[in-house]
Amino acid sequence: MGTMATQTTTTRTAATQAMTALRNALRTWRGLVIITGVLLALGLGTAAAIWGPGLFTHGHSAQTATTAHQPTVSDSSKPVGFSEFRSEQAGFQLAYPSTWTKLSPKDPQVLLLVSQGTQDSFLVRANELPEPIGPQQLPAAKQLTDKIVTSNKSIQMITDPKPLMLGGLPGFFYFYSFKDPTTGQEGAHSHFFLFNGKTMISMVFQALPKEHFSEAAKTFDKIAASFRVLTKH
Repeated sequence: MGTMATQTTTTRTAATQAMTALRNALRTWRGLVIITGVLLALGLGTAAAIWGPGLFTHGHSAQTATTAHQPTVSDSSKPVGFSEFRSEQAGFQLAYPSTWTKLSPKDPQVLLLVSQGTQDSFLVRANELPEPIGPQQLPAAKQLTDKIVTSNKSIQMITDPKPLMLGGLPGFFYFYSFKDPTTGQEGAHSHFFLFNGKTMISMVFQALPKEHFSEAAKTFDKIAASFRVLTKH
């Protein structure tokens, strides 16, 4: 869990440094945003079909998953043996295994941090952005997400970043390996960035060592598929 704790500090620093870049990028993209926004709007449907509940299905890499629909969850159900987590602040709800240990991170931007021993863990954080992000602003927002991910110099991309829709929110998916500074082991992160207005929701699934990822895939699938946006009253 040392890696996830270190990541909270690294991600916070990178996010702070990238906020100015995001503001500048949003201004820079104003003239191109109409054409780019149309292309993204057309592409997101395809991405949602590819990156659905089978994202991490055992025996398939994220690159080859071919589930034909995006993750959904009914308002009244959650996976058996899972506990519900809600964030009114960030406007979402999800579920995680009840047997996992819920930790108390020091970073107030980390809304949820749970783990199963030292192999599997899941972190959710929320950052407030200077402007709302929708499909038209995604090219500029990707400069921010790229900077956050690559702030860890040990990472190696397993697949290229992909645009996606999860729970009705647009965003990006990253799948990469990293070197744990404590043990020296190579681990794997599947990393979602979702945009809900001015809120950027970051979800990180960690498997350590990397070879354990395929075994953890079904559980990661269920957590991702349980994500949904809360209805505003």
